[in-house]
Amino acid sequence: MGFLINHKLLTIILVVLFMVGSLPCESACAKTDQPVQKHTLRATQPQLQALFIKKITKYVLGPDKRRISEERPVTVAAVSPRPMARFFNRPEEFELVRWPADCQVLFLDGDNMRVIAAILKKIKGLPILTIGSSPEFLSMGGMINLVESGSRFKLQVNVCAARQAGLTISSKLLNLSEVYCGEKSQ
Repeated sequence: MGFLINHKLLTIILVVLFMVGSLPCESACAKTDQPVQKHTLRATQPQLQALFIKKITKYVLGPDKRRISEERPVTVAAVSPRPMARFFNRPEEFELVRWPADCQVLFLDGDNMRVIAAILKKIKGLPILTIGSSPEFLSMGGMINLVESGSRFKLQVNVCAARQAGLTISSKLLNLSEVYCGEKSQ
């Protein structure tokens, strides 16, 4: 019986020591006048764009009513793939290629709105999910727009353009987005 009590007491002491040892440095650092360092995650714009592209494909159904992400590998085309290339490092899941190419997802990021408009006109009605990041993207016929809002991205979805292409956007994604039909907010 004494062994059991000693074992429980030892366990409690170890747990308390572990908890004290894992406390943040703020109180200890304040006593030693050392600056408190907070760990924040930093991500680049291309890294966030790649992450959003990969996640969005889980919430879009193709004309065959299967998720785009179920096709392996998902081919993502971009006019300028170089900035995002290192974030597409699993070729069995996602393949990043330069546009023009056969693809399930087309990412159009850039300053040349005439080029973006011409590409969107060329693929209009095809079952290709178009993702962009410019204020005019939805009005030109794009489907999903990534808008920077401070340090975050906000999603805008053009459900009419997606329907014309035979794609279905999940209600889960729509609930997190500003929903449009062309230029008009829904």
